Amino acid sequence: MADPTVIQCASACTVTVVHELTFPLLEITHEQGEQIALAIVGVWAVAWGIRQVILTVRQSGATKEETES
Repeated sequence: MADPTVIQCASACTVTVVHELTFPLLEITHEQGEQIALAIVGVWAVAWGIRQVILTVRQSGATKEETES
């Protein structure tokens, strides 16, 4: 955390200004990072599975056409 800047007024007031730069993505806990990583891997795995099904269907269709000719 940054050091606060204290401004003294001529009257009876004091203003404290704190400048802080935060990156919420870098302040996640280990558990939150694990959840994000698992979600990414899960989406990738589902997409890979769908791709494999599509390739299998295409290959079986090509094989059927070749045997019918």
